[in-house]
Amino acid sequence: MKVVIDTDPGTDDAIALMMALSCPDLDVQGLTTVGGNASLARTTRNALRLLDYLGRSDMPVSRGSARPLRGRFRYADYFHGPSGLTVRLPSPRSEPRPLRAPDYITSLAYSFPGELAVIALGPLTNLARAIATEPRVSDWIREVIVMGGAVEVPGNITSHAEFNVYNDPLAADRVFSSDIPVTLVGLDVCNCVTVERGQTGWPEGQFRSASLARRILAGWFATHPEQDSYNLCDPTAIVAAVRPDLLNFREAMVSVETRDSARQGNTTAVYGRGNVRVASGIDAGASKELIESLVAGA
Repeated sequence: MKVVIDTDPGTDDAIALMMALSCPDLDVQGLTTVGGNASLARTTRNALRLLDYLGRSDMPVSRGSARPLRGRFRYADYFHGPSGLTVRLPSPRSEPRPLRAPDYITSLAYSFPGELAVIALGPLTNLARAIATEPRVSDWIREVIVMGGAVEVPGNITSHAEFNVYNDPLAADRVFSSDIPVTLVGLDVCNCVTVERGQTGWPEGQFRSASLARRILAGWFATHPEQDSYNLCDPTAIVAAVRPDLLNFREAMVSVETRDSARQGNTTAVYGRGNVRVASGIDAGASKELIESLVAGA
C-alpha cells in the first residue's frame, strides 16, 4: 500500500515511523509534518533527525501547517518534552522539500489515484487544507487512517477530547465529513496497547530502531515518575494500516465539536452507516507483538 505519513514527532510518532519504514506491506512515499506535539519547526527537525538516524535521509519530508485552521496549537511539551522527543539526535543533514505539505499530499494523490493512503498521526490540518484547495483529493485518496478521537471513552487533553482532534477540531470535522474512507483509531483502542515501566528491554533487538525506541521510552519514564505505563497510540494506527484484522470496527458518521469551547474536539459517532470505520476493539497482545517485531526489524 502506498502511503504518506502526516506526523508531528512526538515520542510515539517516532516509534510509529520506525514501524512503517520497516514494514514490507507499506510503500512509504514521504512524510509531511504539522505542528501539534511541538512547534512545526521542531516536528520537522525531529522527522529529519529520525530519518537520518535510521539511514533513510532519502525519504522526502514536506513541511506543513504551523497553525490549525483556527487559533493556535497547544503543544504537548508536558508529555513529550520541550523538543518533542526524550532523546538527543544529531542535527539533520537533509532539508525539507520546497513543496508544502497540502500540495505534496495533493500531488501524490493525483499521481496514484485510488492507491494512496494517508496515515495521520497528528492534527488533520494539512489534509483539510489539501481538500479545501483541491476538492478532487477526496476522490483520489484511497483511505485516511487517523490516530485521533475519543468516541466512547474520556479524552486525554480534556475530559471530552483527544489531543490531535482537540488541536484542530475544524480540520478533523472537515476530513470526517468528506467522502474519503476514514479509519479512526482513537483512545478507545489506543489505551489498551501499552508498555509497562518494568519492560526496560522492550523491544528486543540490536537494530538502531530497537535501541532508539528503548532510549525514547526510558527517557519518557524517567521524566514521568508518576506513570507506570506508556500508551502506544501512533503505533496502533500503523497496526490498523497493516493488520486491520486485529481490530474491530463499527461503521459510522462522525462529527467533531467546533463551536462550544468547553467541549472543543468532542468526537461523536452515529453508528450504522457512514464513511468512517471507528475502531471499537483490539487484540492488544497481538498488536503489541506486531509493533515490537516491526520496530526490532527496521
